Amino acid sequence: MDPNASAAAGWRRVELATQAATGDRTTATANRPTRLEATGRPPDAPIPKAGGATNEPTSGSRRHRGRPRAKLALLTWAGAYAVILGVLGVGGPALAGWPLGLRALVVSGLMVAAMTWVIVPLMTRLFRGWLLR
Repeated sequence: MDPNASAAAGWRRVELATQAATGDRTTATANRPTRLEATGRPPDAPIPKAGGATNEPTSGSRRHRGRPRAKLALLTWAGAYAVILGVLGVGGPALAGWPLGLRALVVSGLMVAAMTWVIVPLMTRLFRGWLLR
């Protein structure tokens, strides 16, 4: 038998006994902690805001504005256009005899894969300065 396991089990019993002594017998179980245990504050205490009293980020990092959506949409459109043009340019004659639904399935599948793993990461890296201005 592991000596650490018995010590941990004994500690949990002491914790439950302390809760029972304070009158919180209904919610103190071995598997579910009370709100006081989980949060460290009484049940009726107000929940503090994330920014604290000064409304500054809690992580200590400065606020990041993010990329403007219009610029990101323009880059996404340009990337999608390039991928579709490339797929149709290379595979256009081979795909010409296929039914429209199958051609759309192949082109859109290739476009989504290329955009996700190649084009968008590359374009956001190349145009980072412009996107963040």
